[in-house]
Amino acid sequence: MNKPAKGATFATLFSEAQALQYNITMALIGKIRNNMWAVFVIIALATLSFILMDAMGPGGGGPTVNTAVGEIAGQKISNTEFESAYRTLFNNSNDPNASRAALWNYFVEEKVVKKEAEQLGLSVGQDEYVDLQFGSKLSPIVYQNFMNPATGQLDVAQLQQIKQQIESGAEMAPQFEQFWKEQGKQIIKAQLQTKLSSIAQKAVYTPNWMAETLYSEENGSADIAVVKVPFDNIPAGDISVSDADIMNFVKENREDFERTEEKRVIEYVKMDVYPTALDSINIRKEVDGLISEFATTENDSVFAINNNGFYSDFYVKAETVDESYQNDLPNYEVGKVYGPYLLRNVYQAVKLLDKRVVPDSVRASHILRRATPGSAAQMEEAERLIDSLLIVAQRGRTPFDTLAANFSEDLANSQDGGDLGYFAQGAMVGPFNKTAFIDGKEGGYYKVKTQFGVHLVHIVDQKYETREPKYQLAFINTPIVPSKETQNAMYENMVDLVSSHPYLDDLKAAVDKIGNLSVQTSNEVGINDYQINGLQSGSVTRDVIKWAFAEGTSTNDVSAVVYQFQDPVLYYNNAYVVAGLGSILKPGMPSVSEVRNQVEFAVLNKLKGEKALSAITSTDLNAVASQYNSAVDTLRGVNMLNNFVAGLGNEPKVLGAAFGQEAGSTSAPILGNSGVFVVKTLNKQPAGEATNIAYIKKTTADKTKSQAVSGLMEALKQNVEIKDNRSAFY
Repeated sequence: MNKPAKGATFATLFSEAQALQYNITMALIGKIRNNMWAVFVIIALATLSFILMDAMGPGGGGPTVNTAVGEIAGQKISNTEFESAYRTLFNNSNDPNASRAALWNYFVEEKVVKKEAEQLGLSVGQDEYVDLQFGSKLSPIVYQNFMNPATGQLDVAQLQQIKQQIESGAEMAPQFEQFWKEQGKQIIKAQLQTKLSSIAQKAVYTPNWMAETLYSEENGSADIAVVKVPFDNIPAGDISVSDADIMNFVKENREDFERTEEKRVIEYVKMDVYPTALDSINIRKEVDGLISEFATTENDSVFAINNNGFYSDFYVKAETVDESYQNDLPNYEVGKVYGPYLLRNVYQAVKLLDKRVVPDSVRASHILRRATPGSAAQMEEAERLIDSLLIVAQRGRTPFDTLAANFSEDLANSQDGGDLGYFAQGAMVGPFNKTAFIDGKEGGYYKVKTQFGVHLVHIVDQKYETREPKYQLAFINTPIVPSKETQNAMYENMVDLVSSHPYLDDLKAAVDKIGNLSVQTSNEVGINDYQINGLQSGSVTRDVIKWAFAEGTSTNDVSAVVYQFQDPVLYYNNAYVVAGLGSILKPGMPSVSEVRNQVEFAVLNKLKGEKALSAITSTDLNAVASQYNSAVDTLRGVNMLNNFVAGLGNEPKVLGAAFGQEAGSTSAPILGNSGVFVVKTLNKQPAGEATNIAYIKKTTADKTKSQAVSGLMEALKQNVEIKDNRSAFY
């Protein structure tokens, strides 16, 4: 790709392109008028080509729907299978990229587990499968999917209904049938994985000698004297960090640097979009009009919600509202609107709906007769019984707790006399809350209808911290956001920037001259990633990564697209991004140039430390401390297994030397994590003989079993070939 002439502007190039396009278009129109018969032939051929393309799919290898999204352990996952599972399990996902990543990981684990289970002869039998779906050994997956979120209890009735449908062969809704099928796959995968984990756990054994050693290490201690020579105290002198030094360091820490897949680094310019002063003035005018409507509306709740606001049945204390109007609230008149107040990036207007003294907390008991919402017959039956119980309760002949135990269908508290304890405003549903705090009186009995059915409520106690009034409020909020004109102007600025600088080096040079912009560097991203540090996660960020990995994108290229990011709540363009490809990082070990900036300081410290090792010749701690302007520290009661020791830090080599030598001995210089050390063991306090070997063996084995289970899946994945083609689809 050739760079445009330095003097060419975007406007010039665009005008020339328009003129050329106009001439070509007019010539084509003339040709078409003279050869109309050819148009029909072209349309027919084009239609045929589209049909053939659809049949052949990407690369001409078959239909798109049958192209594999991936291949795991020799088992292909078609796009149809993957998308079907996605629609069934994640149809309402807020983050499709994260959901597809989770689904892919599930497919990988499912195939890996299935392959390993087949090799070991493990399976899930039909009776076992039914028991996992409906029986006493219910799968956690079923429990999660059929748990009532309101009660936290399993919906047994729904499960039994499903079981009857399956056993009778009754037809199910297609969507639910697909869900049940996908759930079944998850159940089998989870059960097989449990069996594999059980095999791994049974292989764990802790011998006596290991338990005795662990006891000794955990309970023994020592007093030590140590000199720490920080790396900063060691002069660098003529030390230089060579390429060979860098590469040796990288090889020594291979697991931290080796890449298993190609990565790319994206450099980007981000312009955040903010409202102008004129935008704020215009929005303020809109707010003034809304306030007039707010003052006269007959439905405060609907108006507030329709205008990004909030309405509540609760009554709040003055000190809980925003400081902008906290002091003025006691002087508000009921029915009036006040404001607007500027709260961060929002204009807020407040309407006082009511003011009264209400309890801070209420203790109540209730009897619930359940009724399905919308069922007039059930509601009528529930009301009839509650009316009768209300008369009995008011007469006081039968204790309320006895009535609750005999008649309440709220099993969570019926045996406690229906006692709900003390609760604050908002803990109960609206009608219940209103009765307890607003309409009801202490000691009274009330019939209340809610979405759960009909309640008989007994208000046992109403507590008041003070008799200060509380306030019922409604709010409308008008966000101060950039206008379309502001968004468009900023977008055009970024278009001009990218069109004038289609190469990253040019772009960076131009940005250096602009005061309010900077070039930012991404983390290393893979072909299926969807997150870049500094950018909002989502489909737009995914598009940036797809461009970076697209065929034909080279290092130093800048995307011709200006990427537009939307505010997830208010849906205006809150940022524009121009992206360039900074570098391509191949799989395997990185080159020196890729990691020098990252590791050079650590390598220099290592070289300085090695220099100090040879320069320290004395075993006298005071002499070593004097040589490097340091000090001798005495540390008492140090344990060998301490990850961190005050005054020492995380230095396992130092602790190893201290416990590995005799009392009174001094170590050779030690190259540690934060400097060079010399340690003298003053004395040791042995642990003594272990008296709880059985307990140590059990706890050690349990810990090892847990580690075996957590690492099992990753170990199994490493033994199979995984081909991931998701980037061709998403």
